[in-house]
Amino acid sequence: MNEEKLNWRELSKKELTPYEYLQNIDNLHLDFIGDNDRFYLQDAGIYNHEAEDEIFTLRLRLNAGRISSEQLRLIAKIVKEHDLKIVLTVRAQMQLHGLDTDNVLLVWRELNENGVSTWQTFGDNVRNIVTDVYDGIGHYAEIEVYPLVEQMQEYILEKPRFVGLLPRRVSVGISGNRANLNSFFSNDLFFALAQRGDIKGFNVHLGGKNSELAKDADVFLEPSQVVEYFIAVVEAFHLHGSRGTRGKTRLFHWIEKEGMEGVKKLIDKEHSLECQTAGVSLLEKYDREISSPLKENSFVYVHHTDFARVNAETFVELAKFAEDNEAEVRLGVDQNIYVLGLKSEITPFENSHTISNVTACAGDEHCIFSFWHVKDDMRFLPLERIQKHKMIVGFSGCTKGCGKHQHCDVGLLGMHTSSYGTHEEAAKIHLGGEYSQGRSLARCLNVIVPKEAVSSFLELVIEEFEQSDYREFEEFSGEVLNGYSTDFLSLWFLAKLHTKSRVLLQKRRGALEESCSEEERELLRESFTNLFSSEEFRCSKEISRLSKELWQKGE
Repeated sequence: MNEEKLNWRELSKKELTPYEYLQNIDNLHLDFIGDNDRFYLQDAGIYNHEAEDEIFTLRLRLNAGRISSEQLRLIAKIVKEHDLKIVLTVRAQMQLHGLDTDNVLLVWRELNENGVSTWQTFGDNVRNIVTDVYDGIGHYAEIEVYPLVEQMQEYILEKPRFVGLLPRRVSVGISGNRANLNSFFSNDLFFALAQRGDIKGFNVHLGGKNSELAKDADVFLEPSQVVEYFIAVVEAFHLHGSRGTRGKTRLFHWIEKEGMEGVKKLIDKEHSLECQTAGVSLLEKYDREISSPLKENSFVYVHHTDFARVNAETFVELAKFAEDNEAEVRLGVDQNIYVLGLKSEITPFENSHTISNVTACAGDEHCIFSFWHVKDDMRFLPLERIQKHKMIVGFSGCTKGCGKHQHCDVGLLGMHTSSYGTHEEAAKIHLGGEYSQGRSLARCLNVIVPKEAVSSFLELVIEEFEQSDYREFEEFSGEVLNGYSTDFLSLWFLAKLHTKSRVLLQKRRGALEESCSEEERELLRESFTNLFSSEEFRCSKEISRLSKELWQKGE
């Protein structure tokens, strides 16, 4: 362990390990728990915050999103008995909300005793390991990775050495598909399909998180090497990761401190593999126009949730549908439910929810950190146009980024502002993510948009895309949006809102900058003569001026 001052959680772990603490869970009195108890309970999947000390959340671990009909029925029964709410997550698992001091341990015990684990879904653990929902069966599938995911989970789950004892959480993604419904570059560790010579395997990427892309570690693994390398990463991080300042303990920060090569040397001490340098990435853009993505002439039914909300009766109906058709159920990281292996294109029941490509955090209904009631506030988005163009949208209610708002085409970050005369809900807009191959995050524009104006702002962005020659918004981002600075894009769309102008952006090569260049200022002056007449205007000042003219509330 590094010589550094341990943070308070690490000091608690040294006095009593989470595994030792949880051996006494049946004797806990949840009416009288403190911060240390809350910290330990997270390792069992139980979440509680001191601000709402009588309300509990339980997170269920569903390895690679796989779930059986029996498990669906069990969860449905429990939800009905205790009047709970179900919310799916972007790690292909689910949370049960509405538990209290009287029933949370009863539900926890019933789930774990019947094969639905809640272990290590919060806290300093390897979280639920994710892959593409079409693993092994989809149009793009090359290597089925579920057997590897099972071996990885077996190594860490409910093991005294790993329950809550990592320096910080570790998210792991692996995909043997050439193209994926959603990006996995937000993971601390991502095994991405690649080829070296005649062998298909995986390139290793390290250090991702909600606000960072995992970086190429220049390591290629054959499928038989993946589990041992995963173990080596976990062991090395366990032994050498920082346990000091809590905000600097992710694997990303370990790489910042030691450098990628330094971290790789520490990982290499924990395995006996003969690793090769990175192969050629096989990742490509997922084509959402493919009508039947399954192999062996089978089909899929996709149940679109209500922005990750789903009820118990739907679970019961989906379980019966899967059994009647000898199909299997999987949860996607897009917060939808998939029934795969159908013999024909059939649907079990009418579903009024049609949006499939918007991921959303829990929102202030279920999370005290969120500034928005995210799931209900989706009505402020131009949903029909988003769905029409199959754009990937992420919506987070706070900077924790649980909606993955930087790993998508358009990201929204909920906040509160008094910039326009009243304290109100507003959003920061993120654009330009090139996520399929982990090229760039969606960048934050330097403008705060009131909630009621978000739709009109996004409509302008989508119109720019519609008038271009690009089929995919991600390609439009790479070829057009990311050729301009974020200051310029902020002013461009604000100016178009002001003037109702139909002027369009042109393809332009440039660095991913924040500040306007002189060339960009000149373009703004030419395109919006009456708005930017000054030869030397300051972008930040103009952004503030135009925003207030648009949205300032009267006294």
